[in-house]
Amino acid sequence: MKNRRLIQLLAPMFIMTVLYVGVSQLGVFLYEKITSVSFIQNAEAASVDLSGKTRKQAVKLLETKVESWKGEQEIMLSFDGRDVLLDSDAVAFHFKESVGALKEQGNSPLIVSVDEGGLNGFIEERFPGYQLDQFPGLQKEIMDATSMLKVEGTIDLDEYFEGEENVFYAGELDKIEVTPGLSAFVDANPVIDIPANARFSFLEFLDSNGSSVSSPDDLGPVASLLYELILHTDLAIAERNISMVLPSYATLGLEARVNPVTGQDLVFMNARDSAYTVTFSLHDNTLKAQISGMASPYEYKVRTTGKKEYPPRVVKQFSAFIPQGGLATTQEGKKGRLITVYRDKYSSDGDVIDEERVSEDFYAPTNRVEIWPLNAAETDVTLSDEVSVQDQENEDGSSEPDSEGSTEGIREDSPEIEGDDDADEEESTSDEQQSADGNKNGTTDKKDSSDVKTAPKKKKEEK
Repeated sequence: MKNRRLIQLLAPMFIMTVLYVGVSQLGVFLYEKITSVSFIQNAEAASVDLSGKTRKQAVKLLETKVESWKGEQEIMLSFDGRDVLLDSDAVAFHFKESVGALKEQGNSPLIVSVDEGGLNGFIEERFPGYQLDQFPGLQKEIMDATSMLKVEGTIDLDEYFEGEENVFYAGELDKIEVTPGLSAFVDANPVIDIPANARFSFLEFLDSNGSSVSSPDDLGPVASLLYELILHTDLAIAERNISMVLPSYATLGLEARVNPVTGQDLVFMNARDSAYTVTFSLHDNTLKAQISGMASPYEYKVRTTGKKEYPPRVVKQFSAFIPQGGLATTQEGKKGRLITVYRDKYSSDGDVIDEERVSEDFYAPTNRVEIWPLNAAETDVTLSDEVSVQDQENEDGSSEPDSEGSTEGIREDSPEIEGDDDADEEESTSDEQQSADGNKNGTTDKKDSSDVKTAPKKKKEEK
């Protein structure tokens, strides 16, 4: 009797439980059945059209596409002078999750993850001495590329590399003249920061720091040494100027001139994601500097080639104040110079992987100005008159003209140099000044004078 009552009590509870479980399972079954029939029109994953596909069909189609992609993809990792093919096995694809996260419209990326251990081993093998943790942000870049099944492309690991703080180059200029302006600049700016992904202008730096130094002679050593430093990094030169004459403190090919008055500037670009730091110091007559920043796998060296020298011209002037046999020099001549500068990029293995032609510096020669006695000029003028007589006789057909002429104001061993018009103008100006004083001028070389003088005399004797 008691058992019967217990059964009557529990039976309704059992029936309700069965109905509850059955209805809930039926709901899940019906939902999956309905939603798995097809996708919304134009649904895509990594440019793979999944319209009208069931979930299982979509997953299978994506698996097939990824396997095909692994055999075709040419995504390269570029670093330290080498390009290596990305290891596809270091990337894991999650197909069911990708299908479940499809957008109603548009092209959805696949959900992927990177096997850190596998990728780290790949980097250590292909780029010895480096590890994955030295390239923050690289995993995301790889995931972005593979989630859309890109077939080709290059991932530059330089953009993600972060090493320890490193001194790239240290240089110095010795035996310089330490002017008050130079000393004031170094005292006020012992450290100069070159920001990441930024343009640096020396003149703008002076303005922003309220520097009162304006003389190019004061700024020359600093600008030249700074230019030498940045040539040993990957900083790109945007503007650089040089002097008319190579200063005594500068090295040929490594000079830089900054002049706030004329606007001559030193401008360069930092394309890295990390900053550089330049430090200056003065020790007696020596200016020292170094540039540091996050370590790079590359080393940059400066190479010069094509060095040439050009002898100066000799400009002759004449004066009554110079005694017979005497000679005065008012300006010593200086050789002209030419040099080409290259910046070579080396890998960690010491191989040259790139060379950049940075500049071709030319400093024109400075004329040597000599003042000769006035009677030397009169002799030259007399010879010039005799040459005119000879030329007149030649026009009459009596004799052939002399094939060798003298070169005025230029030594015989001096080559012709383009751009020496200033020397001619200077010589012409000095001639005009001498004429104003009532003195006669002549610039015929002495060596040529005796030969020219002999020919007319012989002709007169024959007549």
